[in-house]
Amino acid sequence: MIFIISFSLAGCYSKSSTNPEEVYKYWLGEKPPKELKIINGSYYQSPHFTLEYEVFLEMEVTKTWWKDFIRINNLSLDNTSSDFLTELPEWFKFNSSYTKYSNKDKYDRSAYFINLKNGKCFIYETLGI
Repeated sequence: MIFIISFSLAGCYSKSSTNPEEVYKYWLGEKPPKELKIINGSYYQSPHFTLEYEVFLEMEVTKTWWKDFIRINNLSLDNTSSDFLTELPEWFKFNSSYTKYSNKDKYDRSAYFINLKNGKCFIYETLGI
């Protein structure tokens, strides 16, 4: 009985952070590599027992990191408009010099933006929210 109660309560806490390094760690489960500069971040994970989260990141990345990220996550160029169904952090601002990538899943609202000239990227990823 104690096991059932503790298991039930274990999944009942939300996680949130605006500490950029912590947000990156919540997102990918590891500390950011030294070659990345994590500028801003916001993370929220719902208290449900299923994994549901929303992450916003502003980073400066290397071309190698970005290419690997695109390949590993099977992302491709996306020329559709960027209509967000959520409130964006004040600092989450990109313009027409950024290229948008997504995984082309019509149910996934995640979007990844990069300015290839300066390596600055904005990441919006959501799962289940």
